[in-house]
Amino acid sequence: MNEKTRQLTREQTEENIYPSPYEAVDGCLCKVSYTRHGESYTRLCNFAPRIMSVLTIDNGTEQTCKYLIGGTDENGRELPPVEIAATELEKMDWLHNSLDACLDLEIIPQVEKHVRHAMKGTARFAEKKFIYTRTGWKKIGGKWEYLMPGNGDFDVQLQGKQRGYFLEPIAEDTDFEEIIGFLCLDLIPREIALPCLALVFLSPLNEFLRQTGHEPKFILTLLGRTGSMKSTVAALMTSFFGSFSATDLPMSFRDTANSIAHSAYSLKDVLTCVDDYHPTGKRESENMKAIMQTVARGYGDRAARNRLTPDITLREARPPQGNVIVTAEFAPDIGESGTARLFCIEMKPGQIDLPYLTELQERASKGKLTHTMYAYTEWLRETRLSSDEQSEAFLEALGEEYKNTRAYWREKLRENGVKFHDRIPDTLACLALGFSHLLSFLLHSGVLAQNEAEKAKANYEAIMLAHAAHQSEAVEQDRPTHIFIRKFIAMVECGQACVVPACSGSVTLPSGCLGYEDDEYYYLFFEATHKAVKKFCEDQGEGFAITSKALAKALSDEGLINSGTGKNTRSMRFGSKTKRVLLLYKGKAEKIAGI
Repeated sequence: MNEKTRQLTREQTEENIYPSPYEAVDGCLCKVSYTRHGESYTRLCNFAPRIMSVLTIDNGTEQTCKYLIGGTDENGRELPPVEIAATELEKMDWLHNSLDACLDLEIIPQVEKHVRHAMKGTARFAEKKFIYTRTGWKKIGGKWEYLMPGNGDFDVQLQGKQRGYFLEPIAEDTDFEEIIGFLCLDLIPREIALPCLALVFLSPLNEFLRQTGHEPKFILTLLGRTGSMKSTVAALMTSFFGSFSATDLPMSFRDTANSIAHSAYSLKDVLTCVDDYHPTGKRESENMKAIMQTVARGYGDRAARNRLTPDITLREARPPQGNVIVTAEFAPDIGESGTARLFCIEMKPGQIDLPYLTELQERASKGKLTHTMYAYTEWLRETRLSSDEQSEAFLEALGEEYKNTRAYWREKLRENGVKFHDRIPDTLACLALGFSHLLSFLLHSGVLAQNEAEKAKANYEAIMLAHAAHQSEAVEQDRPTHIFIRKFIAMVECGQACVVPACSGSVTLPSGCLGYEDDEYYYLFFEATHKAVKKFCEDQGEGFAITSKALAKALSDEGLINSGTGKNTRSMRFGSKTKRVLLLYKGKAEKIAGI
């Protein structure tokens, strides 16, 4: 059919869904014209498209509109549903990109505008849907709701590997057996199970800790070589929020940094995992290290990169909103500040009861662990969030508990002689909140006795104290000053560099000489030593970004060099030569290097 009009037999329907002057006639969208001779129909296209659903998409930052397009063709066949952004309806590109090639518009003036206008008029009969593309707590209709696929009356849709997340709104006493096994038995070693459980039950508290200004800022890292079951344990913990296995965890270091950042924002108030940090070649090492830096800064600072919209306005920041477990074969080399954002737990092959682990995996795959999490979030809603007054009291109590717990751990670490980074007490306080809320929940549910809860708490504190001491030592070793000293001494020991006795009076220094030594000091040619250490690190695939000026200041601040003259380096005479050197205390350096 071309531009000219002709009379068509009207397809009678119970109700014409198109606005005047449009109708569906013989499965085609037509424009009706009224003349003195009667009605005339101009066919606009050989199908009858309509808006079946109007979708409002809430991603946690903004709401966008989408349409689900459907209809019939001239042969009466249903068109496959096509989901498009509301803005795409204006261009009609979706017609050519998503529908069959036999479906087309007629060649008449302004046909696209007519079709678009007719379709928009069908929206009044379309189903209205509200879809959330993120998880976690949100206040809806004045009530706190925990958004998860499968949980409640709200449509939550996640993409890709995130589709493994769901909560079944079921809870029975038998569903608590795994938790009691974790707490009271040693089938999975408690030094592994208890910190992980604390993180699991901390995750639904993230929203409220954020409101109090104490959002968790650390990454729980499971370290161990292949066969230590670290990915399997991570999968079990994330299975409190869905169904996962060691081979289909939500994220991995094979993913791009942007996809990880997107998922970290969408997975609010739940636990996720970035699996398998094990760089091999140099290129892969650099890529994985960059992703690890992204993860560490994101979860460790709750910060995201600022971005601009096409009209050069600042986008809303999208930082991570849940908690994360990272699995790695060895501790990532991301510097002192990066390591301070990690809380590492070492695992070894043979630590875990494999028959029990297999049984637990089977139960987790059937959603048993999600039943416990559903009961926990319902308990939070009913006992902490049932009214505005109760919510405000909960926030105040949570903030106060955090401060008191952090002060408690600071004192406990000092009493036990643990030198700690300022982040360690913050991490311990957050995990302690998760563990204490787990115990309160189990006591309230009647599946744990008071004496069992007290014993579990004592075991937990002893385990966390040991982990904190180990983590503090790891942070200490990643100080740039300690790296500099260890690398310098390693270069001397392997013959890549040397120092000569200060009393030798040698006129000609050997190749690779970085200074002098006596019983008290290493007298280093500092700029040359800094440059040599930097190259040594690069050759080993490691970074050493600190400048010589910043390094000298750090060495002075930590009391590792003699800066009694007020300067970090000084001119000294060795034999017939005068050299400017840095005086590194030999005893302290060798202690750091483990000599």
